[in-house]
Amino acid sequence: MKKKIGIVFLLLIISSFSLFAEVAATVRLNTLETITVEELNSRVAEYQVQAANANSPMPVNPLEVLDVMINDALVLQGATRDGYMLTDIQVTSLVNQQKQYLSEQAGQPVSDAQFELAIKQSYNMNLSEFKKILKDSTTVDQYVKGTQLNVINSFKEPTEEAINEFYRTNRAEFINPELVKISHIFMPFTAETKTAVKKEMDTVARFLRYNTYTFEELVPKYSKDLDSVNKGGDIGWLAYDDDNMKNALGAAFFEAVFALDLGKPSGVLESKGGYHIVKVTTHTDPKLLSITDKINPDSTVTVKQYIRQTLTNRSKQEAYLRAIDALVAKLRGEATIEIMYKGEM
Repeated sequence: MKKKIGIVFLLLIISSFSLFAEVAATVRLNTLETITVEELNSRVAEYQVQAANANSPMPVNPLEVLDVMINDALVLQGATRDGYMLTDIQVTSLVNQQKQYLSEQAGQPVSDAQFELAIKQSYNMNLSEFKKILKDSTTVDQYVKGTQLNVINSFKEPTEEAINEFYRTNRAEFINPELVKISHIFMPFTAETKTAVKKEMDTVARFLRYNTYTFEELVPKYSKDLDSVNKGGDIGWLAYDDDNMKNALGAAFFEAVFALDLGKPSGVLESKGGYHIVKVTTHTDPKLLSITDKINPDSTVTVKQYIRQTLTNRSKQEAYLRAIDALVAKLRGEATIEIMYKGEM
């Protein structure tokens, strides 16, 4: 009997030791929270993937990752203790705002299933995981702003010297590429409708060629681009070095548009999305911008104003990071932290 009890006792010791070995750290501010080795390994793996995607040569240090996880736990415990943790109702409201924004982008209401699919495609997570991250990140932001506002407001506006130095250092980046501002008459097509649409567009092109109607008269009669119909077909600027638009419309379409004479409507041009008749209303050559030039032809913002805002935003971001550091340092001074992880550096 005694032998059996001894075996059971030994098994309990081994079991307890195994359980203990799985704990990487404990954190207590207003509640005891355990960070397991499994959780740590999972986070390390995530960081390793991010480092690989960014081609970073620096190895991921598990102890540094564990320190980040401890800080995360402390801030969320502090937010709960100090009354900054978001409620479920607030989280639902935030999710609904995200869904409304997606609906506005799509131009039509987005169903719950479509919203969840968009989250999966954009963030590779399900709705529950998305809600948790949204809740935690918004909570942390409110907590930092609610307790460290003096640090956040300690950012400094850039001086004239700093703005001028930034411009001189980065002058080669302030270049407007070759640009055209265009208007168009547009008809989309499918494989089934392509021939019929081309025939209709050829008719429109003939109207222009023989001066039967003006371009501006034909836009509301024939163009299917509803966003530009009420603007005489104006769709804004194309930049010759805009690879995204070039890929979306097709390189041949781009070359044809940039070769057009100013103010003279084209023949029927084919893009990846449909048929166009294009009129170039403005054509500008590449230009190295001075500090007083507008950042682009349609903007009211000068290069100097753009630099000022860029440096101001950078200063605000640095102040926000200092505020987080100050909050974490305060919470660490109030907390009990025990680290059991003995993994390699």
